[in-house]
Amino acid sequence: MPDAPSLLSLFSPKNIVVFMLIFTRMSGLFATAPFFSTFTMPEQVKIWFCALISFILYPILSAKAHFIMPHSMPEFAILIAIEFAIGFAIGFIANLLFVGVSMVGELISIQMGLSMANVLDPVSGESSTIMSSLYTYLVTLVFLGLGAYEYLFAAIYKSFFAMPVGLEGVFNSGIFEGALLLSGQMFQIAFGLAMPIFSVLLVCDILLGLMSKVMPQMNIFMVSLPFKVFLGLVLILLFLKGSVAYLSDVIADYMQAIMSLFT
Repeated sequence: MPDAPSLLSLFSPKNIVVFMLIFTRMSGLFATAPFFSTFTMPEQVKIWFCALISFILYPILSAKAHFIMPHSMPEFAILIAIEFAIGFAIGFIANLLFVGVSMVGELISIQMGLSMANVLDPVSGESSTIMSSLYTYLVTLVFLGLGAYEYLFAAIYKSFFAMPVGLEGVFNSGIFEGALLLSGQMFQIAFGLAMPIFSVLLVCDILLGLMSKVMPQMNIFMVSLPFKVFLGLVLILLFLKGSVAYLSDVIADYMQAIMSLFT
């Protein structure tokens, strides 16, 4: 009988509200985080996974939280929106890395002449080029191989201390500035990964143009299409090891930069 009050206290309104807010922030992360939102995953699996992580984090966070209960439903709705926005922002910033790598496939497809060869991408559910899907799978394998998802969970954990649960959990200027800098790196990553292949294919276009002037009787258009596709695939294989090494360094630095936003 003496244990009954302490057991019932776990289901107090304050504890339930705090758990719901932690669960909401985790849901925002899973809505936009790379791999978890990039690939189709049953919603029931996502919900139970969010609930499990929230249940693990709840005892640690509730012991250090100074949470004030909302006094009305509009105030509670504002808290829910703030928590979802924080998790959504963390996952969205991390997902920009995947978007940048997807841009590499778009640039290479244009130079290879495959920009019109679109397929239904099962990852995003939208139409995309073949090379874009290829590089998306490549960055996903590197992401999982490095265990970069651990940085996401570390970032969401640190965010509870930088932006506590409640009305104190608002974005400051430092987080906005860091998010803008990381967003700009998306283009830097894309061009850094695509330039070796893109530049060789560009030189190939120039040489084919000169050849068409030297030998007008040759149908350069019919010759260049299969040649550029073959050359592009060879270049992708040649630069594959370097691309993986580059992505490994970029992903590690990028995820550590996301963690540093909440320290």
